[in-house]
Amino acid sequence: MKKIFFVLGGMTRGGSERVISILASYCAEKSWDVSVLTLLTGRCEYPLNPAVKLIDLSGGGGSRLVKAPDWIRQLRTLMRREQPDVVVSFVARINLLTLIAAQGLHCRVIISERNDPAKDGRSAFVKCAANLLYPKADGIVFQTGQARRYFKKRISEKGRIIRNPVRVSVKANPVKKDKIVAVGRLMTQKNHRMLIEAFSKVHENYPDCKLYIYGEGDLRCKLEKQVRENALEDCVFLPGSIPDIHERTADAKAFVLSSDYEGLSNALLEAMAMGLPVISTNCAGSDEVIRNGENGLLVPVGDAEATAAAIEKLLGDDELRQKIGAQAAKDAREFDAENILKQWRCILIGDDKIEAEREADEIRDTCQTDGDAAAADQMVGKN
Repeated sequence: MKKIFFVLGGMTRGGSERVISILASYCAEKSWDVSVLTLLTGRCEYPLNPAVKLIDLSGGGGSRLVKAPDWIRQLRTLMRREQPDVVVSFVARINLLTLIAAQGLHCRVIISERNDPAKDGRSAFVKCAANLLYPKADGIVFQTGQARRYFKKRISEKGRIIRNPVRVSVKANPVKKDKIVAVGRLMTQKNHRMLIEAFSKVHENYPDCKLYIYGEGDLRCKLEKQVRENALEDCVFLPGSIPDIHERTADAKAFVLSSDYEGLSNALLEAMAMGLPVISTNCAGSDEVIRNGENGLLVPVGDAEATAAAIEKLLGDDELRQKIGAQAAKDAREFDAENILKQWRCILIGDDKIEAEREADEIRDTCQTDGDAAAADQMVGKN
């Protein structure tokens, strides 16, 4: 049995948290001893395999800078006591804390960048610390080629690109309603303000169409105010964060990602996997999975006019919607969870050990085909 720690801020709804929920449950299903360590909040809003242990290290209040030494101490104490085979951390600042805590301990540390490092507002200190500490990681996972190219060679050459694993509960409904959907935290990065501005233009030509923005966040009050000021209360809705998001969005005529920047949007990949026609700003990640006009539409970042035009283009062309949605679903097979989880398994275990497992399986299969189970066990033991 292998022991693995996942370290991140929390398990509230978000892209990184969604990926961890899938990864942790996958490892538990493989009979690994799995713990998820959270530093910012103990809340868990994603289903996890019952065998996964949740360890809340968030403690009381206080600034993150003040709490950082205590987080490092707690992480190091747990690593030393539990001796995990591998520790996986998500997000730049938590990567740094994890790498510091693991110094001198005998465990593999895999870190992962989950946003666009060129645009996520990280401080000069975090950039400098990453350049110093990231080379100490045993492996680095990037979601996009652009994120990998951002770093110096000694960091990027340690990395590999693994897209987000995608699981969807339903496929797009062939019977559509006059509605557009978006999914994401109500925060500046997602730029729902621009989306509402774009939809106000669409509403002039498509008065029966409605916009639903699913998610929760600090900008709710400001976005609700924008809706009121534009007299859109009857056609723009903010239902909050909900568990049955796929069922709620399956009958939409289009999915829109309005972000200023992303790592790689889970919501976008899930919409594509469902077979929804998608529109996205031309931000990092989206530009690597969307071929404009084939499996989605790309618009310039922050451009309300272009976003409105793209929405109207899909609303007015049933054939184009069907074509783009079908191609999106086909291309999204690349992100199927089982395919992505195999890539994660390689980096968690180590490619050399994966190769040894393959060789052992081949020896066992050959010997057992010859009817000699004892020889199979003996040969595998030698190898």
